[in-house]
Amino acid sequence: MTGPAAERPVVLVHGLWMPAAVMLPLAIRLRRAGFTPYRFGYPSRRHSVADHARRLDHWLGARFEPGQPLGLVGHSLGGLVLRALAQRNPAWFETARTVMLGTPNQGASGAAFIARWREGRWWLGVAGRELCGTGELPWPALPGETGVIAGTRWRWWTRWFLDRPNDGLVRVAETALPRTELRTFPVGHTGLLLNRRVAKAAAHFLREGRFGEHGEPAGGLC
Repeated sequence: MTGPAAERPVVLVHGLWMPAAVMLPLAIRLRRAGFTPYRFGYPSRRHSVADHARRLDHWLGARFEPGQPLGLVGHSLGGLVLRALAQRNPAWFETARTVMLGTPNQGASGAAFIARWREGRWWLGVAGRELCGTGELPWPALPGETGVIAGTRWRWWTRWFLDRPNDGLVRVAETALPRTELRTFPVGHTGLLLNRRVAKAAAHFLREGRFGEHGEPAGGLC
């Protein structure tokens, strides 16, 4: 991926239960770092991950050319939508750099706990129930350069069903992907979108393909 940051559009994909507006603070910080951010919105609960990826594929096709250098940032479920997009149309990732924020790449034990009840399954929706597997989820790892950021600020009310370290919803170990750089920050799941240091780390990866000195290596947390 070559050229200055200003020439690299960055597409932001939000997570479950959230609107595209939740990505605005991160978009502002990436714009200040020289990127041109775009926010993709989708009805996260009502359709499957594959459906969301299909919609994203069409949305990208209306704005960019396959193979065009892009930055892609997915928060939580948004990272899995990007993995499903790579399965559907890998051309988007030929020269892309991707950052995942709190994405449960290995399944979400918190979601599995919620899904034990009918009301919980309704709350998770179609896509949310797809997070309940154990082990790496069925979509491929991304073919381009990919970095993962996980939070370590857990919440006391989840301590009885979610092992630490976690961000209050997703365990650090659940965010990992093979051969992918993983960094942690002491923030919660939503805080990954609001934290200035996380935004700087994401911008650094989108520019350089690595996190450099930003964040803490996961080490034994996985």
